[in-house]
Amino acid sequence: MDGTVPPNHPNAAPDEAGLKMARARVGLVLRHPFFASLALRMPIKADPTCRTAWTNGRMMAFNPDYINSLTPEQVQGLAAHLVMHPACGHHLRRQGRDRSDWNRACDYVINGILLDAGLELPAGHLFHDRYRGASAESVYRLLRDDQHDEENPSGEEEAARLEDEHRSEEEHDQGDGDGQGDQETDEDEDGPSDPGLSGEVRDDPGDRAPGESVPQRIDWQRAMVQAALNARDAGRLPAGLERLVTDAVAPRLCWRELLQRFILRSARSDYSWLRPNRRHLHHDLYLPSLANHQLGGIVIAIDTSGSIEEDQLQRFAAEVGTVLEQCPATVHLLYCDMQIVRRDRFQPHDPPILIRPAGGGGTDYRPVFTLVDRDGLQPDCLVYLTDLECDLFPERPPVYPVLWLHAGSGETVPPFGEVVRLPALEPVSTLP
Repeated sequence: MDGTVPPNHPNAAPDEAGLKMARARVGLVLRHPFFASLALRMPIKADPTCRTAWTNGRMMAFNPDYINSLTPEQVQGLAAHLVMHPACGHHLRRQGRDRSDWNRACDYVINGILLDAGLELPAGHLFHDRYRGASAESVYRLLRDDQHDEENPSGEEEAARLEDEHRSEEEHDQGDGDGQGDQETDEDEDGPSDPGLSGEVRDDPGDRAPGESVPQRIDWQRAMVQAALNARDAGRLPAGLERLVTDAVAPRLCWRELLQRFILRSARSDYSWLRPNRRHLHHDLYLPSLANHQLGGIVIAIDTSGSIEEDQLQRFAAEVGTVLEQCPATVHLLYCDMQIVRRDRFQPHDPPILIRPAGGGGTDYRPVFTLVDRDGLQPDCLVYLTDLECDLFPERPPVYPVLWLHAGSGETVPPFGEVVRLPALEPVSTLP
């Protein structure tokens, strides 16, 4: 024995813990470039006062003793866990919620993604399959609801709890003479700040964190997109992360732009001899050119269950009309609640599309897709305007692309297609 303390020994020096953290970030580069790209953006520092590790979106801090108790693979998982918090905006979204339960909810949201990516997390990490794909806010509500019964115990349970608390207070007052009872910890009245033992998220400190000469804000959405592009080029972007990045970037784009992109992307491209390819004429070669934006037909389905406002319907119709000016197409307009209640057809030369609501019963998405198949419409794409408060979908996805334009408060996730949220009507401004 040469007396050297192993790197994972609890008594290893803080310098060794810092080196271990640095190596963990570098180790992510080859196996997990997405997380590495984000982790390398933040400085790291030792913080013996914290329980495990934390981030506020500006830095990663860690307890050296805790880091030295982990394997190198677990430290990599912890580093990835820390960067996922600000990448998801958790450091900006707590809004006065209980700190411990907020960390618990955020852990449940991101740990599934990390485990699916093949990372190893420290023992005690939080994971449950029921929370896959959920938001931190929705998981927080579920956790608080689950605690409701515990906060309202029966009379006998309450008496036993008070007796236990009294006994604990007496033992705490007596102490054991080592002075540890006066030490400050990172746990407050909210309970453990890192219940998942994988690194906590703390609130963003504001315009300037303590010790900063200039604010060290990071544009996390832009950083996440760049990290995703780098990982995709390397062929190492897990599917769960690709969906997460898409959801994070979508709000930056106006729903009108997303609708336009979807329809134009569905347009067929073909070669035409009517317009020769000019790039080859000087070689005396008469070749066809590529004609883009040719739409054979599209289907627009309107959920007439009654939760979509009239103004939203007409605004949607106007936007579709604007897109079709660029690539005219036959439009099959279907109104559906539990069944098809109305059907209109618009040719490219017809007046602008006008939506005339009909029906108003329950909701079933299947009749629209059944009619498309039965009548052999073969659309280039289908746009379904709905509140997503129904789970009756076709058993199999169609062969054509589908866009669900989400208007309302429903939270159903369609089993196929893309989803774009139609925002609530903006108030009319009195400013010039």
